[in-house]
Amino acid sequence: MKLTARILALVMATLMLVAAVACGKSDEPATTTTAAVQGGDAEATTAATEATTENPYDENGYLKSSLPELDFKGEEVTILWWTDVEKPEFVVEEVTGDLINDAIYQRNMNVQETLNVTFAWDSTKGQYNNGVGAAYAQYVGNGYNAGDTTWDLISAHSRTIALTAMYGYCADLMPLDYLDFDMPWWPTVMTETATIGDRMYFVTGDVSINSIHMMYCMFYNKDIMGEYKIQDPAALVKEGKWTMENLQAVTKNLYQDLDNNGSKSAGDFFGFTSLNWHYDAIYYGAGLKQCDPDDENLFKISDDYFSEKAVNLSDYMGAWAVSDDVWTDSNNYRTPFYNGTSFMVMTRHKDVADTVVDSGFSYGIVPIPKYDEAQERHITVVGNPVSFYAIYGNSKDQNRAAAVLECWASEAYRNTTPALFETTMKLKYSETSTESEMYDIIRAGIIFDIGRLFNSDLGAMSDNWDNSVVNHTPWGSASAAYKKVLPKQLAKITEAFKKLDS
Repeated sequence: MKLTARILALVMATLMLVAAVACGKSDEPATTTTAAVQGGDAEATTAATEATTENPYDENGYLKSSLPELDFKGEEVTILWWTDVEKPEFVVEEVTGDLINDAIYQRNMNVQETLNVTFAWDSTKGQYNNGVGAAYAQYVGNGYNAGDTTWDLISAHSRTIALTAMYGYCADLMPLDYLDFDMPWWPTVMTETATIGDRMYFVTGDVSINSIHMMYCMFYNKDIMGEYKIQDPAALVKEGKWTMENLQAVTKNLYQDLDNNGSKSAGDFFGFTSLNWHYDAIYYGAGLKQCDPDDENLFKISDDYFSEKAVNLSDYMGAWAVSDDVWTDSNNYRTPFYNGTSFMVMTRHKDVADTVVDSGFSYGIVPIPKYDEAQERHITVVGNPVSFYAIYGNSKDQNRAAAVLECWASEAYRNTTPALFETTMKLKYSETSTESEMYDIIRAGIIFDIGRLFNSDLGAMSDNWDNSVVNHTPWGSASAAYKKVLPKQLAKITEAFKKLDS
């Protein structure tokens, strides 16, 4: 089955773009509008008959951009990108035959040709941890405060751009021309999350390849499933029964002390493995949030965070997380899965996919489980190292930058997303049509949360619930300590954004 999938992927890579099912995509032909003129003259009838409505979809069935014809006379547009981005998505110098590389190259060329602009690239580190995010914000701020107008678009780690925006170095996107957030390349959940008051300072979506790479999911070993007669998780998804309870059911009673050292270690056999700070995927998968919009469309700490549901979920999953069947480790949580000594692993897609495709065993993929069967859909949180994009506050022409950002996102929707999601994930990484179906479910459930973006300024809010699970400590008592502190910390963030209005 793997060989077949790779042959298919190779064929599709030659074609570059796949005409497959996607959000906002259609196989409908161009429509012709004919007006029936009763009692009119022949010319009017002919004109009405010939009137046509342009097909809004391209030859591959993807929605075309709504941008008007624009000509920026070859003007230079400078993009500040982050050199430590986890998966390449910015600068590509030439076509190499690699599917993703060539899609990025084509996207960049299409934007420049469509708008008649020339890209200039500037770069610096933009990860968030170990002070790098703060250094990025300071770097941008130094230019901004000095009146430097070099950059037009800036991009970095999601938390880094959120911090940069809070300091006032990013333009409000809402009043600018050309950005159309109703288009499918801008996820509705992203724009809802990123709207702060009546302003919006950053976005992601198809514009960032890493928004797809960073989707949380679970891989499982089909060979182990067959040997131990475990119920197929993908079948449970299709039946609407892939829940937290059934996650525990399919991973229990599998532990074996393979290295005979008398305690759990990476050399043993497990039902489930993950990393400690991946467990907030479980929190969000249950339909819980960390922050919600308040009456001013700013933000407040969500009632979910202190809810009975969050407490019960932490207690329930915590008892399982410390059992012998589960291995949670910061360094080598993936090793048992790669070695074929773990049935399942929870991770961001990019952390496992490139290795497991050549693992030698048959594997499947499923979304994060639902809280229970009453929950309507599966929910997918996106890992923090996704690229966020903003327009630099001192851009010489913010509307031109907005046109480039819109065109970039729409070209990504028609080029890089099909190359990565339709061809690579749904063909190369999928052994059967079932895996392709699971990918669609995973991507359809994507959500974002402002609490994750400002995690450090909120006392490691995203990590606290995770720690309660992996250490099996009572969330009820732990969360009580945050009830007074967190709103005050969040108020500092919202006040910072309010000051940008003045």
